[in-house]
Amino acid sequence: MINKSSTKSPREADAPLNPALNKEVDKTFTPDQDGSDPLETISVKKDEGAAWPLIWAIVTIACVIIALVIFIF
Repeated sequence: MINKSSTKSPREADAPLNPALNKEVDKTFTPDQDGSDPLETISVKKDEGAAWPLIWAIVTIACVIIALVIFIF
């Protein structure tokens, strides 16, 4: 009996699931380069989106009521 793993070359044995993808390292940036702080670039205003939890609660309650009506009748 032939051991199938021994018939493959080392490159085939370690091949990734998608052989078209190659591991690459981005060498355009180095550790000594500084960038901007991500928090300085945000555009969200204070209290923006504060109403979403209330909206989700109302929608959830409405869906539960609709489901109960469907199952009961």
